[in-house]
Amino acid sequence: MPEPDRLTPRTFFLNEQHELSRGEKEGGGRVPQYHGINWAAKGQHVAAALESVKLAIRASKDPLRESHYFVLAKPVAEIQKRSKNKKIAPDGVVSEPVHYEDRDSRVFRRLGMELVEVTDQGDAVVHIRPERLEQLVSTTRRLGEVGPREQARWASVESFDLVPPQLRIDETWIRSLRTHTPTDAVVEFQPLLTRSEVDTMMHSIAALLKRERREAITGLGTDFSGRNWARGRVTPESLRAISKLFYSVQTLHSPLTSLVVSSRRETKVKPPSSPATAKVPDISALPIVAVLDTGVPADHSVLAKYRRGAYIAPASFGTPVGDHGSFVASRVVFGDPDFGDGPPLTPVGRCRFYDAMVATSAKDIDDKSVVLALQAIVATAPDVRVFNLSFDTRPLDLLEFTKKRENLLLVQDLDNLIFRDDLFVVVSAGNSPPGIQAAQPYPGHFDDPEWRLGAWARSFNSLTCGSFVERLSPGGLVTTQGWPSPFTRVGPGLCDSPKPDFSANGGNSTPAMNPSPGLGVWGLTAASRWEDQPGTSFAAPLLAREAAFAATLLQRVCAQGARPYAVAVKAFLNLTATPPTVTGPAQDLALRSLGKGVARSTRLVRPRPDTAVLMWQGMLEGPGDVARVTLPIPFSWYQNCAEPKLRLVVSWDPPVNAAVNGLWATRKVTAHLKASPDALSLHGSKGGHISYPLIDRTYDLHKLPKGATVDRDIWLIELSYDQIADYHLGIAFTPQQRVAFVAELYDSGENPVSPQTALQALPSAVTMTRLSVPPQSVKTAVIVKPIS
Repeated sequence: MPEPDRLTPRTFFLNEQHELSRGEKEGGGRVPQYHGINWAAKGQHVAAALESVKLAIRASKDPLRESHYFVLAKPVAEIQKRSKNKKIAPDGVVSEPVHYEDRDSRVFRRLGMELVEVTDQGDAVVHIRPERLEQLVSTTRRLGEVGPREQARWASVESFDLVPPQLRIDETWIRSLRTHTPTDAVVEFQPLLTRSEVDTMMHSIAALLKRERREAITGLGTDFSGRNWARGRVTPESLRAISKLFYSVQTLHSPLTSLVVSSRRETKVKPPSSPATAKVPDISALPIVAVLDTGVPADHSVLAKYRRGAYIAPASFGTPVGDHGSFVASRVVFGDPDFGDGPPLTPVGRCRFYDAMVATSAKDIDDKSVVLALQAIVATAPDVRVFNLSFDTRPLDLLEFTKKRENLLLVQDLDNLIFRDDLFVVVSAGNSPPGIQAAQPYPGHFDDPEWRLGAWARSFNSLTCGSFVERLSPGGLVTTQGWPSPFTRVGPGLCDSPKPDFSANGGNSTPAMNPSPGLGVWGLTAASRWEDQPGTSFAAPLLAREAAFAATLLQRVCAQGARPYAVAVKAFLNLTATPPTVTGPAQDLALRSLGKGVARSTRLVRPRPDTAVLMWQGMLEGPGDVARVTLPIPFSWYQNCAEPKLRLVVSWDPPVNAAVNGLWATRKVTAHLKASPDALSLHGSKGGHISYPLIDRTYDLHKLPKGATVDRDIWLIELSYDQIADYHLGIAFTPQQRVAFVAELYDSGENPVSPQTALQALPSAVTMTRLSVPPQSVKTAVIVKPIS
């Protein structure tokens, strides 16, 4: 075991290998009692089938035969379970059919396989890595000896077989083609293949093609999912050969076509008129934040090189107008530079921006363009997932009735778009009008109507950013570092929700509530000049860039084809934020304007040595589904701690309905921590909102419920959701729900014991290196379909 002072702290990532069967909800998580299964005989049969397909694939001409196994998993017709429910099982046994296309599909994730597709006959095409196949063979040979939980994973599996050629090619199509005559065809490769592996496959396929028959590969491409394909002119004879020889080919078919509805020309970007002061080795690798604002000049001498792309809303001014967009974008790119008393020197940029022009003037944003712009960017630039909205309406309660209603409907659309497309949106809390004095002077002005949040800042699925004063200057109203900026608007949000969520440096104002040189924060104007200006608009980009950093870092612990959910990023930022430390007269104002404080992504790079953070993300299939995630809490650490604690942060992005204005969200996630599957749940700290999509709870791990004991390293977190309100009547929502949690273990005793050494010593530590992979059979996590 490594010495504690030499141990490198790490973050632990939980995945599908740490999930128990979703079908074990009944009985408090007890393993189902199966009836009529000879586990020893079943294990030998399955092991022999696995060995057989392995040998057959290795004997094939597939060039990836040593790297990937794509095989057919055949289900049993039904599973018999013992039940005490006399209504459904009068004889004590109930039969359940196996459906790999829905509830039983998760069995493969728990077995360490990836589900690729399910056939019309109910068989499953799965991917098994070679090292995992050897482990499965070893396990199944001993299936009669292993525990009931491991046996339960295999209950639905009958056997394994080769994927037949007819699942790769439509024989009717082939028969319709002229022999020895090339035809336009598409070769779809199996998912999970790397670019180099696809190149290897291409060489093998090209070797089959005959030049004398004018066969050739004419194009290559990659789907949104990451699956690669090739287009070419191929004869039916070669198509048949490819389907028989290569198990790494998923499908062969004629080109897919559809009517072109509309098209949009790509935006061309001019080179910068002058180079930036600092050189960046690889700008293309930087995280991206889309900036919906007044636009940035295409020839901006500093920012142009950091531009990822551009979008111009049809209803907008059409060209960049004013300095606001450039200032916000510079805060995304360069953060919060502090030039002190010296001249401004452009630092190294750490972010890129996507320029979205949605303004009708230097001061006005077209609200109707906002969600349309998000949709357009997502459709044309899928690598852009973080969006910054540094604007808001007037305070919601000051809007006339019709505008208030219509703006809330726009916010509803924003929340539901985030739910559908898994986006991370940051909204500025907004500013009070310059020069306006509150009836109660700062910092007692938090109930003044002019300081209340507008519509956009009340979005449930977005994160709202408030503002504080980081650097003090003569002449400023705020004279204590860290106190809220005088102009930043305050919560609560819709349904008394805890808004704003976070805060960042936005500068100060004069006692007359006006801006003044030296009281702001640094940013670039449209003319490439560094200026200091105050505003919550310029705090929000700092939160957006931290979200982009965190998403990029978490992408590194995702398997190919997967990505971190936005809710996973939210949960992590909530857990690791630096909380405000405001006391005295400004304490109440801080509680309603600074949220959890300053978001930090740095702990993903430099984890703290005194605590241990564990992260999980997953999909709840519906309100009846319960995700049951095993949580490693080393017993040796638990015994040696004076005060072992667990802080649990859970985040999700529910669909919303503006009609249920007392809830807004239509789904509520619940979380339960248990010392064992059969134990009662622990009670954590109180608090939380009735419908806001965040749980932040701390548990004293020594305060166990009655009858619970701890004698092992594995605890359990159960997650589920309830539909608490009707959905918006104009949209059909998928029942799937993304959810994520981040748990932090620590000892709050006088001489705290770090959990890092004990966690890293667990045998399961080697599996805690990546986040879960979404099921391959699901094209997108969630889908929103308009009702005709």
